[in-house]
Amino acid sequence: MAKETKITTVLFGLDGVIVDTECYYDNFWNTVAEKAGLKIENFAATIKGMTISSIIELYFTISPLEEKQAIRKAAADMEAKIEYTKLVIPGVLDFIKYLKEAGYKTGVVTSSPSAKVDIVLEQLSLKGVFDTVVTSDSIKKGKPDPMGYVLAQTNLGVQSNECTVFEDSFTGIKAATYAFMRVIGVSTTHTADFLKDYTYAVISDFKDIERLKTFI
Repeated sequence: MAKETKITTVLFGLDGVIVDTECYYDNFWNTVAEKAGLKIENFAATIKGMTISSIIELYFTISPLEEKQAIRKAAADMEAKIEYTKLVIPGVLDFIKYLKEAGYKTGVVTSSPSAKVDIVLEQLSLKGVFDTVVTSDSIKKGKPDPMGYVLAQTNLGVQSNECTVFEDSFTGIKAATYAFMRVIGVSTTHTADFLKDYTYAVISDFKDIERLKTFI
């Protein structure tokens, strides 16, 4: 029997995985959709995990340039006002510390732009902690395309089967799955019952480090 490949690398989504910002984005995108006259129920859930460029390209294609720019600016303004220190998923900072001390490679793969990611990492004292940070500015195709995870893997010089990924959104889970990585669902956006059919395991937070160790 072939020996199972050792996990050497742990990758995280950002929103819904490290910080629970979902309510901010739900309110923002549902309001934008309503103002734009989009007849899509719970629009925020539909675009969860996508980059803002992909959202605008898919759903605001015929909108005037000024409207597209206004959406981008409003999103950036909203993100800049969030106090991310109050939204940390329980246990995640201790888990990241454990991973670094245990010698694992770590990274963030997010659909958020670099400017926002820098703010989050600065507030949480995580600047320079991760071995790679892949943002929407780093890639041409966002989640569910696996490009972000493949880039993280390439940056770290590891194989896909060495990687465990923590993701909350369905688009993020698909992206990591398409990259042939082990995916752990974080039930901040979807229920555990929904996630269990698409992931290796499901957690609600990162407080149980002993259980987390079994995934890596």
